[in-house]
Amino acid sequence: MEQGGCLGVAIVDPDATARSRLKALLSRAVMPQTSVVLECSTADAFARESAFVRPDAVFVEMTIHDSWRRVAQDNPALLRPELVFVAASPEQASMAFDLEAVDFLTKPYSEDRVSQTVRRLWRYRRSATVQKASDALTERQIQVIELVLLGLSNKDIARALSLSPFTVRNHMSLLFRAFQISHRAELAAVAHHQGICQPQPGSASRQGGVCAPISQTPPVVPLRRRHARDLSPVAVGQVH
Repeated sequence: MEQGGCLGVAIVDPDATARSRLKALLSRAVMPQTSVVLECSTADAFARESAFVRPDAVFVEMTIHDSWRRVAQDNPALLRPELVFVAASPEQASMAFDLEAVDFLTKPYSEDRVSQTVRRLWRYRRSATVQKASDALTERQIQVIELVLLGLSNKDIARALSLSPFTVRNHMSLLFRAFQISHRAELAAVAHHQGICQPQPGSASRQGGVCAPISQTPPVVPLRRRHARDLSPVAVGQVH
């Protein structure tokens, strides 16, 4: 459900008043914007409804943790959204994290604390999105990224790879969409963090954590990519 800067969440709580209060607080979150896409009173109801709505995260009341565990075991896909357990007592926090929760909230809710949880959820989802996109990169896309990091323009990249400028623009658009970014500087930061950038000896030096520009087109060598152990790759559009 995650699109651009919006985080889609579900609330599973038998208490309608508590659901309403949490929904109101979540609706105030702006960094990122958060939308409640599903409200349920039981874990079984969530299992049924989530077949049609796929939230990025789920806030679950600890009083139904036994039924949630049962439903999650019967429906492994339910574990894909990030979990946040909520309860009236902080003593239940350890149990929540045993159930692989990202965070734990106590009632009554604090607006600042809810906002903090939303930001944490966003970081988790963002990290997963970037890792999946990195693992799905084609060799050609890696070559384009490396030349971007070396300071080449789209026109220079096209010349270096014997491609048309239009094809390079397509590659850049696909990369921006896959990583959910909008600037070349963001692509450089992602590439550095994911270990995509690997300059060849003599072609560039490391400055500020990314490849420094060079005066001539460097040799293009396929790079080795890391593969996530726990995340299946998603398709990144391929243009040859």
